Amino acid sequence: MSAPTAPTPTPTPAGPPGPEMSLWRLEVLRLLRTYRWMILFGVYLLFGVVGAASARYLNELLEQMGGEMTITAPDPRPVDGIIQFVSNTSQLGLLAVVVVAAAALAFDAHPERAAFLRTRMARPGRLVIAPYVVSTVGAVLALVAGTVVTVVLTTVLIGSLPAVEVIVGTLYGALYLAFAVAVVALMASLVRTQVGVVFAALGALILLPTLAMIEAIRPWVPSELLTAVIALVEGAPAGDFLRAALMAVVGTVGLLALAMRRLERREL
Repeated sequence: MSAPTAPTPTPTPAGPPGPEMSLWRLEVLRLLRTYRWMILFGVYLLFGVVGAASARYLNELLEQMGGEMTITAPDPRPVDGIIQFVSNTSQLGLLAVVVVAAAALAFDAHPERAAFLRTRMARPGRLVIAPYVVSTVGAVLALVAGTVVTVVLTTVLIGSLPAVEVIVGTLYGALYLAFAVAVVALMASLVRTQVGVVFAALGALILLPTLAMIEAIRPWVPSELLTAVIALVEGAPAGDFLRAALMAVVGTVGLLALAMRRLERREL
């Protein structure tokens, strides 16, 4: 008598396919899951709080540190909150942006990753676009978040700020961040290591404002956009920064085109 035949297991239906892992989705996930976004937002939000608070309580701080000496400062103005925020983020904030952008754009620093990505792109230069856009959007959102915190706290602690001037000045600042990330992209096409890209980009961005020492060139230097929000809040016309904005746009396009061209010619 033959043994009973075991029932054939019914195949489990496969679940719906996951979303396609495009380069754009990969870069967004890298920004979020590696917590690089926390670096950007942490720096800008921190200085948004510190900027408004230090502007409001500067006299109290001077009294505490002065001891028996009498140190006085002018009464705080609403623009002082913006000044403190910009003075801090133009250094440490820019450093955070460069570090995060270098981590995304210096893909040739890791040969295995570079080989994987390059073999999936007809033109390797296009690998610059997605990390550039994602890094720039992250930096701009962090700038906007920090500015909002600064404006809200400054309004509560000191006084209101002109909304239109703050918005236009923040847009100018965002344009400079886009230019700064393009500088990082170019340096990533020249230097292979991530640390080298960071130092090369910072060196270029630090030297750029020295051109503003020449009065005829100053209105065209993109770094003038960093402090545009301060000047606008204090009454300067927005048109004063149009030439710097134009140079930032032209420079960004040119730097990205050059970075893409160099990366296409670079060998692993």
